[in-house]
Amino acid sequence: MEQATALNYRKNSLTRAFIQRIAIIFILILSLVTIFYRWGFPTYYYWKMEQPVKEAQKLIQTGKKEQVDDELVVIAIENKPAISNEELTSDMTFRLSQAGISLNRFWIDQTTTAAVKKGQAVQRLYNQTRQRNDFYTIFFAQDNKFYLIGTSIPDFQAAIQTIFPILIAATSVFLVLLFGLIVLLVRRQIIEPIRRLEQTTRNISQLNFADSDITVENELGNLSQSINQMKRSLQEHEMEMLERNDQLKAFSSNLAHELKTPLSVMQLLVDGEKMALENSSFLDDLDQQLINMNELVANLLHYSQQLKEAIQLEPVAISEIIEKEVVQQQLIDQKFNIALEVEPCQLDTNEALLKVILINLLTNGIKYSLNKQMSISGKKKHDHYLLIFENLSAEISPKQIAQLTKPFVVGEESRNNHLSGTGLGLSIVEQTLQRIGGELSLQQKDHRFIATVILPIKQKPVH
Repeated sequence: MEQATALNYRKNSLTRAFIQRIAIIFILILSLVTIFYRWGFPTYYYWKMEQPVKEAQKLIQTGKKEQVDDELVVIAIENKPAISNEELTSDMTFRLSQAGISLNRFWIDQTTTAAVKKGQAVQRLYNQTRQRNDFYTIFFAQDNKFYLIGTSIPDFQAAIQTIFPILIAATSVFLVLLFGLIVLLVRRQIIEPIRRLEQTTRNISQLNFADSDITVENELGNLSQSINQMKRSLQEHEMEMLERNDQLKAFSSNLAHELKTPLSVMQLLVDGEKMALENSSFLDDLDQQLINMNELVANLLHYSQQLKEAIQLEPVAISEIIEKEVVQQQLIDQKFNIALEVEPCQLDTNEALLKVILINLLTNGIKYSLNKQMSISGKKKHDHYLLIFENLSAEISPKQIAQLTKPFVVGEESRNNHLSGTGLGLSIVEQTLQRIGGELSLQQKDHRFIATVILPIKQKPVH
């Protein structure tokens, strides 16, 4: 398994791509923060500090001078037409000194007075001499007076030179920690589960189901559950395939044995005839072996075709089918007695496969009945139809009964040598029933062999 460390990721890995994109985003964020602290924040700072002065100007212009904040400096000088800029500057400087404001250089130029006389407001920013702050002022005329409204503003540049590196460092640390936390959370909650899912799917593709189930409690949970379910289904399918493979091997071996027996007998008969050995029953014996092989081949065809043919369901009158097959089977042995008591019912099933089931069960009863008698009863029970075949039989152990539905397993020697069995009949019955949604139950009670067939009366199409 490929190992990944915090500094070593595969090319094109989701972790690498995620870290690269997050890093770009954080660099952009850091750049925007730097630009804001360098230019955006100072602009906002001065704008915020100017607002009280501008509010005071509006109050004076609207006749609400008494509401002006006492912390602001408000100076009003009679706006005499003959007053010069020098006189105005000198008078203002004196009054500012009385208010405790000592500016490095204060002046009112011709541009300012001209604008004020036109009814405009003029803003100015002056440096104070000893204090490390600025003095912001607004000049305007109101009621034939020349007004100055001002306030001291702490020197932002001096403050920012000390605070800015700290803010940048704190912001950088915060972003780095946030970046690391996001990477850690995403790696644990998304990247690692996806990596485990990837490894699990790789193992599944190699038919390796040894890994434990993946448990994730976030949005990947549904995907994890689906993959776990797929893994279990594939594992069950693999076990079924292995079991079927073993069964196929056993089937092939038994089939070879079953074919070898009549062929060997026929070979002995032919060799005896070539050596002129007297055998009055040569043709009868040879004919019997051909009949056995023909029955074996017919059963093999039924056994294989039922596994691949598509099933078409249709309404079938069960009593009519059984009566017809009973008549056909009794032609084989006219001395064999079959007691029939079948309740009429229409089943939703496949007539051809139903006939295969009936023929094999009837043939099985004729072969192995001890008294040449057999009873068949049928009745409806809820949404199923029960068909019961009974005949007197030799003692069969529970272990033998459990093996009877396996190919080439014969419970006992046939009482009718002309109809000796191949051991495929009950296996064909069980597999055919499974295809049409039915079940087969075998038991022996009071020396009577009982085969119970359970068929659904109505069902969905089977494929």
